[in-house]
Amino acid sequence: MSLPRRQRLLRIGTILPAVITAVAGVTVALVIPAAPATPPSPAAFSSHAPIGALDSRYISPGGVRAVGWDLDPDSAKTALTTFARIDGKWVGHTVAALNRPDIAKAHPSAGARHGFDWFIPVPEGNHTVCVAAQNVAAGANYSLGCMTRTFDYGPYGAINTVSAAHGSMHVTGWTIDNDNVKAPVTTSITVDGKAHQVTANKSRPDVASAHKGAGAAHGFDETYAVPQGSHTVCVSAASIGFGLGNSLGCKTVTLNDSPVGKVDPLAQQSGKLRLRGWAFDPDQPTTALTLTLKIDSTPAKTLVANLTRTDLAQAHPNAGKAHGFDQLLTLSEGSHKICLTANNVSFGSTTTLICRSAALNFTPTASLLTITATSTGASVTGWATDPDTSAAISARITVDGRTKSTVVAKAAGSSHSGHNFAATVPMTSGRHTVCAIGLNVLYGHANSSASCRTITLALKPLGKFEKLARVTGSNNLTVTGWTLDPDTTSPLSVVVTVDGRSAATVRAATARADVARSYPASGAGHGISSTIVATDGEHTVCLTAKNVGGGSDLSLGCKLIIAVHPVVPSAPRSVRAVAGYSAATVTWTKPTTDGGAPWTKYVVTASPGGRTATAGATATSATVTGLKSKASYTFTVRAVNVAGTSSGGTSPRVTTQDTPPPQRTPAPVSTSRYIRNIRGSSSAELATMRREGAADAKANPSGHAYMVLLDIGGQDQYNNGVVLSATTRYVSYVDLTKDLKAYADGYHSAQKVSAPVTIAVGTNNDMDVNATTGKAWATQVINPLRSYATRYAGMTIAGANDIEPGFRAAYSQTRSWLSGYLAATSAAFVFNGSADGCAWTVTNRGCNNGWSMAGLYNLSAGASPVRMLNLPQIYNNTMADQWKYISLTGVASRQPRIRFGGPLTELTACVQSGSCGSLSGRSAWSKLWQNLQSDSRLKVSSLPYATDLRIDR
Repeated sequence: MSLPRRQRLLRIGTILPAVITAVAGVTVALVIPAAPATPPSPAAFSSHAPIGALDSRYISPGGVRAVGWDLDPDSAKTALTTFARIDGKWVGHTVAALNRPDIAKAHPSAGARHGFDWFIPVPEGNHTVCVAAQNVAAGANYSLGCMTRTFDYGPYGAINTVSAAHGSMHVTGWTIDNDNVKAPVTTSITVDGKAHQVTANKSRPDVASAHKGAGAAHGFDETYAVPQGSHTVCVSAASIGFGLGNSLGCKTVTLNDSPVGKVDPLAQQSGKLRLRGWAFDPDQPTTALTLTLKIDSTPAKTLVANLTRTDLAQAHPNAGKAHGFDQLLTLSEGSHKICLTANNVSFGSTTTLICRSAALNFTPTASLLTITATSTGASVTGWATDPDTSAAISARITVDGRTKSTVVAKAAGSSHSGHNFAATVPMTSGRHTVCAIGLNVLYGHANSSASCRTITLALKPLGKFEKLARVTGSNNLTVTGWTLDPDTTSPLSVVVTVDGRSAATVRAATARADVARSYPASGAGHGISSTIVATDGEHTVCLTAKNVGGGSDLSLGCKLIIAVHPVVPSAPRSVRAVAGYSAATVTWTKPTTDGGAPWTKYVVTASPGGRTATAGATATSATVTGLKSKASYTFTVRAVNVAGTSSGGTSPRVTTQDTPPPQRTPAPVSTSRYIRNIRGSSSAELATMRREGAADAKANPSGHAYMVLLDIGGQDQYNNGVVLSATTRYVSYVDLTKDLKAYADGYHSAQKVSAPVTIAVGTNNDMDVNATTGKAWATQVINPLRSYATRYAGMTIAGANDIEPGFRAAYSQTRSWLSGYLAATSAAFVFNGSADGCAWTVTNRGCNNGWSMAGLYNLSAGASPVRMLNLPQIYNNTMADQWKYISLTGVASRQPRIRFGGPLTELTACVQSGSCGSLSGRSAWSKLWQNLQSDSRLKVSSLPYATDLRIDR
């Protein structure tokens, strides 16, 4: 929308330097500097045109006052004609002949009579005003400067407040006209289109402070009687001198002197309806207001709102707190229309605070949620509540209209917590309707409606065969137990079989108080206590309870009683053995007889050596572990019962395998280590290394071969030692070798039979890397340790190197290191590096830092295909894909495929550090195996190892 004229002026005026705003106005005059005060020197004359400056421009009522000087070098003492243009049109001129000593000082030949101080009339509106010096003789007129702005000479001011109360509207504000800043301005206040002329001469000290020189007599403060409702007030100020009058704007206000109040939510309380709230009339805010209450069609009732409401006093301090009401209405159960009005005082009209229906409900509610069959009837769950209380109430459970139980609904639940119930209801077979009814408390008289569900039951007997024993001094047997059928309270018939043949039918009629306590609806006469004729041999006795009603017979189970004089079983038969690596699987057929008492287990014994395995009574096979490799064994199987151990059945002789079987499923994951917990070879450090070796060996079971990597760190050849990985700890070669020997001692102490291990001791290509350091690693670390470990069967020592394109040594340096190592030892070499930046879908590409897939093939296999084993880092699936294509890079150049030992992961190390991620050993093994099996040129029959790094701290 368009703004009033004065508002537009104020928005533009705020960008001028000399504008000062206070309350909502501007100064009497605007001083706008136009040019430097110091005149240019004669050396500045470069043409015949005039020179000069517009020192100041003052915005005054009716126009602009221009102050400055000018002269023409061609006639230096001549007072020049200085003219003005408004919007490009000439409007007047003056002669620049005022005394300016500063000009005479700067231009002695010109003299002092070259100044001007000139008022230029400018009409209201947006205009460009320019001042120029008129040229004499040669040259051209010279512009002293221009200004563009909106000129508004009318009054300005503001509407400060518009408020309405007690039948009136109150308007305040102020206005000033710069044409006569001290004179009061005639102001028009228009209310809903009706104009009221006032003089803005009320005292406003704040205006006087903000507008220096204007004084305080510029305010207006008027009150007008108006009806209730919305009203629009507009204020305009008439101009005193120059310019037109201006609008100060419009505001809208609503007058509402009617009572105000609020009714809190209607609530049922103590069997009544609670009506609570507050009300007062703004016209007499401290007076207690009368209210009119109408309920249904009954006569109206008068209330007085005079109770204390501290919340009201906080929200309406002018009213105070004595305006509350609180009534308990005695009403019948059901819906009622409640209307409450606040009676008006003085201006305004009566206010309706509430007029709506409210219901009183004294009747409980219940819900049967679930019904589930049990062995004696059904279990039910649900909830019940009464609107008169938050306490738990009782729920009546009925079956087919008859009360079966009453429970208190006080349990927790997902809904109606504190009001849930659960009950077990005895029933008979057939279709039944089960209902839950909430029982009324306090007010009202009705219980809840029934919440019902149906269930169809086919109940069979229940019971237990508790004991089978010999009659003292006899071969006969006693059977003890109990049984009942929910469909009858009469004793049941029980069929007794001995060794699968019917022996007797007995009645379960013996009194059993414990059964009566558990099943009170059935009574006590349901015990089984009978004697059965039998021989002295082993017998299997079974009991079956005969059903009554809708179910079926129930087997109470069978029990075995051994012979009076049992003997050991016969020997197991058809014993066979299949030998593997470090173990053999033995099978047999059960004995022909058990000797009158069931055997409880089998014992399998290997010969020689006496290694044993125990199997359960129903087993027909067992595995004997811990056998020597490439050794000949027989295996004897014996059955054991209460009478003793049978004679043995013996297998033909078999020979165990010489080496671990091919690893075609994920290999057991061994522990490898980042060694970071040594500095020398103190007794404490040696003990730690022995302890770690023993722990690693204990975790590696028989029947598999293992790879353990001890990742040491970078070589420091100058100091003849190493710096442990990711640390600054230096350890000499001598101390390191002692520590590694201690690890080997510890590993051997706990190494399992038939669990050979290769311990690979590794450096990296991140420090001193050349042929000399490769040789040093072989001669000062690997060879001494290898010679030491020859005392331990099943232990092999190998050198290793964590070679990565991302480390500091270049490919050529790393290749020299490997050559130095291979030439200085006959020990195997384990590559345990990465393939940073190499391709994972194609062969023979470049890798990071100028390395190549062909170069990595050479370092991991090609330099010595027989002695080198690849244990690549497989921390994610892409790393496994990279090594597939590095191996294919070698194959494509007619070289052997890489000999992979298995994956190296660092899942444990990542968990310890919390700063990386890795596949598990099993997942990495599976991914590498799949990659190798996916191409016939890489396919292998075994992938023996998987190992995971941890950090020693």
